[in-house]
Amino acid sequence: MLSLKSRVARLTSIASGDGVSYGRTWRANRPSVIALVMCGYGDGLPRVLSNRGSLLVRGRRVPIVGRVCMDMCMADVTDVAGVAEGDEVVIVGRQEGDEISAAEVADLCGTISYEILCGISARVPRLYLKSGHLVAVETLTTPLAREAPVSAR
Repeated sequence: MLSLKSRVARLTSIASGDGVSYGRTWRANRPSVIALVMCGYGDGLPRVLSNRGSLLVRGRRVPIVGRVCMDMCMADVTDVAGVAEGDEVVIVGRQEGDEISAAEVADLCGTISYEILCGISARVPRLYLKSGHLVAVETLTTPLAREAPVSAR
């Protein structure tokens, strides 16, 4: 199954009334914790998800807040217990029993899932797994780098 994932790069506490991202299109209605996530429209996360899409962090849906930027987006993780820098963020895929499908993202964007999947940028590394083990890594801008089989290590 295809997944698009990132990590929490930074956590910032903001006061009620503070805004985030370009144009401050979202403002906190309470003291909030905002996660900076390194995935933006340059990676294939549509800008139309600004203030309307969701991500998964620690198995919880969290709203994308503010405008999606070229290289990053922000999410309100105030209600996620124990959230920490480095936590996995699922943009498309499953995490702890919840799922954000390409079809769901497409519905929010007014398009089809194929367009969402084709929009994942060439700069996003592709990690290929077999039975849960990494077997190859590539970006579409570099050659495929295959892991040596376990028996050859």
